Amino acid sequence: MTTDLHLSDDNTTLPPRRTRRRLLTAVSAVVAVTAVGTGVFLLYGRTEPAPEPTATTQLPPATEKVVRGDLVEEVRAIGPIRFSGKRAIRNQMQGIVTWTAEVNDTVDRGEKLYAVDDKPVVLLLGDLPAWREFAPKMTDGKDVLALEENLAALGYMGFTVDEEFTGNTADAVKRWQKNLGLPVTGKLELGRVVFLPRAVRVGGVTARPGDPAERGAEILRTSGATRHVAVDIPVAEQDLAVKGAKATVMLPDGGTTKAVVASVRTTKLNKEGKSVVPVSLRLTDSEDLKNVQNTEVVVVLKRTEAKDVLSVPVTALLPRAGGGYAVEVVEGTTVRSVPVTTGAFADGRAEVSGPGLAEGTRVGVPKL
Repeated sequence: MTTDLHLSDDNTTLPPRRTRRRLLTAVSAVVAVTAVGTGVFLLYGRTEPAPEPTATTQLPPATEKVVRGDLVEEVRAIGPIRFSGKRAIRNQMQGIVTWTAEVNDTVDRGEKLYAVDDKPVVLLLGDLPAWREFAPKMTDGKDVLALEENLAALGYMGFTVDEEFTGNTADAVKRWQKNLGLPVTGKLELGRVVFLPRAVRVGGVTARPGDPAERGAEILRTSGATRHVAVDIPVAEQDLAVKGAKATVMLPDGGTTKAVVASVRTTKLNKEGKSVVPVSLRLTDSEDLKNVQNTEVVVVLKRTEAKDVLSVPVTALLPRAGGGYAVEVVEGTTVRSVPVTTGAFADGRAEVSGPGLAEGTRVGVPKL
């Protein structure tokens, strides 16, 4: 091999020149992860903020259309339908059981729970249990107030609704007794009425006609008459499950019904060790649930973040130099960077507005 030598200005020999070589380096595209609002998106092939608006022919990996519509945040959870407020109904009368309500019957104010010696024991609504006989000259009390409130609600008036059992109260009781087929005395012995906070559903019958009606014996097992769904919501989505929020329940037969969040409890760990918030929802339309028993349903909680807006996938947003975001609008083989103003974020999409953006405009996104 021949080596070229060359001389310096003073005729001394210098070492051979070395051939310069360029080192070619393969640069991999960097995928950056950036958090935006409640969403997380990928910047495809970008390590620097997007440049100010320019046109190029370098197409993005994929495109999506700009969509017009509502931005809705949604969470779904599965839980069982059940009746709340289970309790036992215990007898305070003496005699023989002659009739009981049946399983799945709903008993409301003024209706019969069961009968002893062919005389009804009646449900009234109230928080304080009946604990004494009702009769004229009895001492005043909140139980008297509850009785008078129920008489008034049933249409028996002619007295002042207060804590005093007067002669007028006794007259109303007599009219009520006559309609119930009871001896017309103006007095109610202990056990003739049962106070419960709300209407009940009969879940079980523990005494049958012909059984002795002994004091303290269990006659019926009841629960609240309103169905509830119990679900666990991820902590990150708990802001959707506020008391009074409306929800949609998807039934096993493909139908749907409505529900309202009745209670939200303290955060707990589920079986997988994840933090969740227990939520109870009250089902509001019993007609949709006639044939729904002992089953699980899907609860859908939604919140509208913005109405009738343009939106893009959050993955379409690219950071701009100096702040803010841009999207790459793709028109045929031309790509231009368009600065956008962002608004609400929901379900992986972002509200946007910007020059030339319209429903159906295609913007660049990472390839799935």
